[in-house]
Amino acid sequence: MDYRDPSYSVRTLTADVRTHLANWRLYKKAAKIWPIISITTYVARFFLIIFGILVVIWCEVHKGLTKGEGFLALLVLVLPAIFAWMIVEQFAWNHDLRQKGISSDHDVWKVSQFPQE
Repeated sequence: MDYRDPSYSVRTLTADVRTHLANWRLYKKAAKIWPIISITTYVARFFLIIFGILVVIWCEVHKGLTKGEGFLALLVLVLPAIFAWMIVEQFAWNHDLRQKGISSDHDVWKVSQFPQE
């Protein structure tokens, strides 16, 4: 099941949080325990983003980077890390599903999906 709030046509942070919360509740209902690994990786995403931005700002200030060089550093360093982390989140979600027998070993679910019964 792909939970999406019908009042949001564009994916926003609020809709993303709601999607994850809805899936985590379904998981808790099915497994009687929260998906700790998935929740941890989701929360860690925001710390990763903030840390990456702070590193780029620090480099701009201490290394004398221009505005364009700082933006390039942001693109080169932070964006690949964010995309890689989203893959880590998907692995964590699928690991949690498989660990409790909610999903088979051959199924792959996006973090916005919960397996149908």
